[in-house]
Amino acid sequence: MFKIDKKSNIPLYQQLVQEIKKAIDDKNLKENDKIPAENEFCKLYDLSRTTIRQALKILEKEGFIYKLKGKGSYVSSPKIYQNRSTFSKFYDDIRNLGKTPISKVISLKIKKPNSQVREKMQLKEDQLICEIKWVRYGNSEPLIYETINLNYDFVKGIEQKNIEEKKLYDILIQEFGIKMTHGNEFFYPCKLDSVEAKNLQLRENDLGMKVKRTVFQGKDIVEYTSSTVRGDRFVYTINF
Repeated sequence: MFKIDKKSNIPLYQQLVQEIKKAIDDKNLKENDKIPAENEFCKLYDLSRTTIRQALKILEKEGFIYKLKGKGSYVSSPKIYQNRSTFSKFYDDIRNLGKTPISKVISLKIKKPNSQVREKMQLKEDQLICEIKWVRYGNSEPLIYETINLNYDFVKGIEQKNIEEKKLYDILIQEFGIKMTHGNEFFYPCKLDSVEAKNLQLRENDLGMKVKRTVFQGKDIVEYTSSTVRGDRFVYTINF
């Protein structure tokens, strides 16, 4: 299945990594397919266990495979590509992968914001927010842990809506008449804290991506959201 050239200047483990990635991209290896065991690689391609383990370690770290203790290595779910040049559409991106997008609310509170959120949203001392904490899934796989802060002046009564069964932005637009005119996002890599790791079913200090999002209606800030995204599952693209 794989082509390994021992005369090449490219290290053998890198060749194996690229060959497995190509097989996944070409769909010769599909989601949850088992890849050959270490001893099979050794026999088929005359490679050392050290070379094979090095290649598999890279593939696991980059999210292309996952390991089940005592059972072997398997192909991970396809990467989720999101174009962040416009308002992102989590539901549509997940559905395009043939998965069911699900949002599970952890908490929804009408409250006074802390000083950081108040400053970010340019709110007055007496203004309230609707704070939503939820986990967003593709089928049963947790993908994003989010804290959404909405200016309550624009969404009074949202606590009575079932936000798990309908796209949040559809609710904001159709039921509250919000017209989102522009926004900005900041991205940076992070290590997951204990709360993020638990909700994403990963290990503390695994790598993730932080996304800080601010959405405006004219001059007013409607939404300020902090998301923690699984670093092994998402690829972000931007048009310029």
